[in-house]
Amino acid sequence: MLQHKKELQETEIEIKYPEMTERITQMIQYIRQYDFVIEGFKEDKVYKIPLEQVYYIETTDRKTFVYLGNDVYESRKTIQTIESTLEGTTIIRIGKSLLLNISMLKSLKPYPNHRIKVELLNGEHLLVSRRYIAILKERIRREYGA
Repeated sequence: MLQHKKELQETEIEIKYPEMTERITQMIQYIRQYDFVIEGFKEDKVYKIPLEQVYYIETTDRKTFVYLGNDVYESRKTIQTIESTLEGTTIIRIGKSLLLNISMLKSLKPYPNHRIKVELLNGEHLLVSRRYIAILKERIRREYGA
């Protein structure tokens, strides 16, 4: 049920259930990810980037970058720190220096050398390392019942 209440300062979400299931737990985690923001830097300015806008996070030449649909910000945190902070969200590791927001996945297909090529909603492509394929497939099954 949706109710518009002008007197509220913040959005409230109420979930009623007869028993806690894995699906409800996942739904709660998905909703909670809207509380997460990543601090990004661009042209000497600091930005608070909502997690739901992040496509992927990558470390290159000892610098960590946060990629949005058509924009890139630098993070001053390591990819390991970001990964541990975002545990339980839709962000997962798909490579030694690469984190993916699985809610931005459009498609995936096999790629040579037992890897997977993923296409994101913005048309970009990323490669999933062999080591992380099982983790990606399991998260997709859990999140989307595929």
